[in-house]
Amino acid sequence: MAGKEGRPSKYEPRFCEKVDEYLSECKDIEDENKLRVNLPTVEGFALFIGIPKRTLYDWREVHEPFSHSLEKIVEEQRKRLLNMGLSGDYNSTIAKLILSSNHGMSDKTDLTSDGKELKSIVYLPAKKDE
Repeated sequence: MAGKEGRPSKYEPRFCEKVDEYLSECKDIEDENKLRVNLPTVEGFALFIGIPKRTLYDWREVHEPFSHSLEKIVEEQRKRLLNMGLSGDYNSTIAKLILSSNHGMSDKTDLTSDGKELKSIVYLPAKKDE
């Protein structure tokens, strides 16, 4: 049985703990009446540990504990965007954009068709009796 070719993985279980360290350092800073946002991202975590982001996504597929750790980053980002966007501390347009593209949220609601195509109904005027 042939093994997978290439370099051995640099994955270490300690990277799960590094997620918590990254999140503790990823805080917004109030600077001269201006908020400097330091939103946690998976890409930011990749830079934090010096690994390409593609590698993190590969590890997520193979190492379940690491997958759960990366999910902490995603959930912290979602929570902060919601709370700080609603409070006005974050730019609401940018918060909305990230929430819709990264977290599956949308301001569009379809209450009539449940996402299915509606068939058109055509009403014709009644014939007049001659």
